[in-house]
Amino acid sequence: MTWSRMSSYAALVVVAIVVMGVISATQQATETPKRAYILVQADISNPERYAEYAKLAPDIVTKYGGRYLARAGRTVTLEGPPARSRVVVIEFPSVDAAQRFYSSPEYTAARKLREGSATAQFVVVEAL
Repeated sequence: MTWSRMSSYAALVVVAIVVMGVISATQQATETPKRAYILVQADISNPERYAEYAKLAPDIVTKYGGRYLARAGRTVTLEGPPARSRVVVIEFPSVDAAQRFYSSPEYTAARKLREGSATAQFVVVEAL
């Protein structure tokens, strides 16, 4: 085999490796889970007991890859009846991560503290 022919084969192998790498990277990019957000509205009936729950939740959120984006800050109702609820927004790496957090033994125990102190709605929404 001539040097020229070997160089051509080597060049083809390099191109094939690069193309395979691009295809693999593209597949990984399309398979990366989308971020997800837990949206919470809580009506608090027993602030003292709810405060116990509120102390535990942040460490559990962090343990499962979440972070608070909003937590009971100032709210302004733009449409509909005035909001009375505490509003919380938590970001997670994926819907699965948000569900793991919510179903975790740690958060299940924390939720028991919330029982009798608030009624809440938790909704997970996937990012665009």
